[in-house]
Amino acid sequence: MRRMILMLTVVAMVVMGGGLVRAQDATMMGIQAAQQANDMAMQAAQTANQMAMQAAQQATQDAMQVNSRMSMAVQRPALPVTPRPVIVKLKGGISVILYDADPEAIVFYTTDGSLPTLRSLRYAGPIVVSSKVRVRAMAFDLADMPSGVVSKTFRVKS
Repeated sequence: MRRMILMLTVVAMVVMGGGLVRAQDATMMGIQAAQQANDMAMQAAQTANQMAMQAAQQATQDAMQVNSRMSMAVQRPALPVTPRPVIVKLKGGISVILYDADPEAIVFYTTDGSLPTLRSLRYAGPIVVSSKVRVRAMAFDLADMPSGVVSKTFRVKS
């Protein structure tokens, strides 16, 4: 009987030991599966992060291109400006003439110090001066912006 108990004890230990080995194997398999899942989650997170960074870079480039196009659209070429006329006093001191570099331009002038406009006197030839006078002139061309105003004061000695 003792032999039988001993044998049963050995069999029970082997059976129980086998179960212990199986439990350890299952635990190891669970740990390995958890590590694999963790590795896969890390790779997925890295991939998502890279994709987000690429999308952000593309969005930045797109925004820069839109800004560039908008600034180009806003920047209009400046219209040409009519050259300013030149005021010159003739020798002898009683006549003033106006020169303009643009043959298409029409020159308007004033002798009372006011700013010239399209309603001012149109220059057609020498301006006779008899006392202190301030001549102001401006050139207008329909294709260009008007010139700036030029001004010169003359004193005629008697």
